[in-house]
Amino acid sequence: MNLIEIILLLFLVVDPFGNLVFVTAILKNLTAREYLLSVTRETFIAFLILCIFAIMGSTLMDYLNVEKSSLRISGGIILFLISLKMIFKTSSAIFEDDYKDNPILVPIAVPSIAGPSAMATVIILRTQEHIFTGKVLLAAGIVCLLTWFVFVIGHSVLSFLGGRGVNAMEKLMGLLLNLISVNMIMQGIREFQITA
Repeated sequence: MNLIEIILLLFLVVDPFGNLVFVTAILKNLTAREYLLSVTRETFIAFLILCIFAIMGSTLMDYLNVEKSSLRISGGIILFLISLKMIFKTSSAIFEDDYKDNPILVPIAVPSIAGPSAMATVIILRTQEHIFTGKVLLAAGIVCLLTWFVFVIGHSVLSFLGGRGVNAMEKLMGLLLNLISVNMIMQGIREFQITA
């Protein structure tokens, strides 16, 4: 996979447009400056978490004695379930808890940005695709930067797209992610059949 493909995959997994409604709803009581500081902090924390999983994920998988095909299949299943939620629900319905204050780490950094699917994806990119760690970290950094940008201009984007536009964007990303997840599961099954 080249850098553009990795960025696209992670961007679809993180789904900043889908999470935009959720994030702005959570932070609706903050001032413009507080909102900027909050989304900056949360995207940076999410980036650090993805870096940890990209660097340490392979060691963790070896320690747990998890086969490569199992990791690909489980990651595909996680992406598949997330994609179904994106298609049939809204982000605010996925994360139903009501956070009145300025939240730290949960629920924006985790699981909204660096959720299980994003963590599984960076591990798979390192262990299955054998992609250089620096490339995965660069892709994660670019995706987090794009996510931050979407969140920063979130209010303008929401007013431009409207509720129906954001909902349509999320459904489209869910459909694309669904295709990627099914392909990932099929690759895992083929790898299992070869090694069995």
